[in-house]
Amino acid sequence: MTTREHHIEHTLLKCMEEVAAQTGSDLVADLNRHTALHESGLDSLGLAMVLARLDERLGYSPFREGIETQIPGTLSELILLYRHADDEI
Repeated sequence: MTTREHHIEHTLLKCMEEVAAQTGSDLVADLNRHTALHESGLDSLGLAMVLARLDERLGYSPFREGIETQIPGTLSELILLYRHADDEI
């Protein structure tokens, strides 16, 4: 894992913890890079909140207009999506 991916992963996990606390959700105990997003313990609104925080903290979004993006299924896929978007900036 690159330093940039580690930073994105750390930021992602921090955002997920904050949103879980704010919404009263419980993240799965063994949350890791292979965890499916829909099994993380956050609902779709919670995940949208996480993405908004990530965009704010990282300063960019991989979901920009005009960019073809597949919906990530796991935390690892989401991290790589942000990593590739960072490369394109």
